[in-house]
Amino acid sequence: MNKGIIIAFIIIVLGGIALIDAGTRRPINWTPTFDQRDKVPFGLYVLHQELSSIFGAERKINDTEDATYEEIERLDSLKAYNTALIDILDYGTYGDTKMEPLLKFVHGGGEAFISTLYVDEWLLDTLGVAQEELRYSIFFPSDKNVMYSLAGDTARIRLEKVTDFTVFTKLNSKNCTILGNLHARGRVMPNFIKVSFGKGYFFLHTSPSVFTNYNMLTESGYHYSSKALQVVTHKNIRWIDNYYDSSVSRSPLRVVLSQSGFRQAWYLLLVGLLLLLIFKSKREQRAVKIFRPEPNLSRDFAKTIGTLYYENGKPGNIVLKKIDYFLYAIRNSYQLETLELMNPEFIRQLSRKSGVEIAETQSLLTHIDQYRRRETFTVEDVKLINYIIENFKSKANII
Repeated sequence: MNKGIIIAFIIIVLGGIALIDAGTRRPINWTPTFDQRDKVPFGLYVLHQELSSIFGAERKINDTEDATYEEIERLDSLKAYNTALIDILDYGTYGDTKMEPLLKFVHGGGEAFISTLYVDEWLLDTLGVAQEELRYSIFFPSDKNVMYSLAGDTARIRLEKVTDFTVFTKLNSKNCTILGNLHARGRVMPNFIKVSFGKGYFFLHTSPSVFTNYNMLTESGYHYSSKALQVVTHKNIRWIDNYYDSSVSRSPLRVVLSQSGFRQAWYLLLVGLLLLLIFKSKREQRAVKIFRPEPNLSRDFAKTIGTLYYENGKPGNIVLKKIDYFLYAIRNSYQLETLELMNPEFIRQLSRKSGVEIAETQSLLTHIDQYRRRETFTVEDVKLINYIIENFKSKANII
């Protein structure tokens, strides 16, 4: 084939790709990432850029330099207690062992501003505070009829595209101060509180969506968010970066790939080189002998192992292995710990991430918990646990 024709063909193809890409209207990504680098509606890019304006030039603002759990574990070494932590995320999952350094830090005089839909239950119990979701049967909550306000401020705002609503239902009058409220069907319920703990303070806020890009770009949303953050008084501010490890690219091409134009040029170059290799190989490469891949015998192997267990009359082994493989799939697919299966928070998170109703999820985990405690099993038990698990996996699209 003439080289000129090949080059013209490549140019036409690449030009067509560029025109199609330029004319394509990309859909809006409504995923709630709560990442300071994301410019999607529910990212925190705008807030992170505005922190210096909100707090003023005299305040020192630093991002965490380690993963969240490492930063919390090092809090005890921060002797300068004129430090405040700001953590905005969808779910507050510090865990018991990681919470102790945080409590010690605040007790010594530090401040912690935490905005999350569900505050860690261990922390709530320690502070004597309770939290729950807004009851749908009573309030019929939606982004159209729920409003938010700050104490001492008559202005109210709405949060569009928000589907989860939580409030504080129990407060300790000795150490709690209400800083903001949620309004639904004429009722006013606290969703933003200040809790004194030792020499320091916890600021707990249950509507993190108010700090996202979508809300910060409105005048009322910016006013609410900036005023809410200004309750923090300490001079040194540490912004918790919940995506530090996953977002920092270590690729030698990170500069090229971070820019849209450079990235497209790089991919076009790779495509051009691939096409060149294809055309060159047709003329110069010798015929390659075909080697057929080894057949996949995984299914036959599994069938053989199952038959052996069945013939040995020990259905308990099959039941326990089935449960272990299922829990491994939960950990691998949803990044959830499976140590406490009957923990209400674990059940709620698994139901939310899998898309299976919470009642069905709880029923499955109850069966698993009961089977793990038993010592004798029958063939009917094998059939039942297999049916329950496979039914759940089918609804949750777990392969």
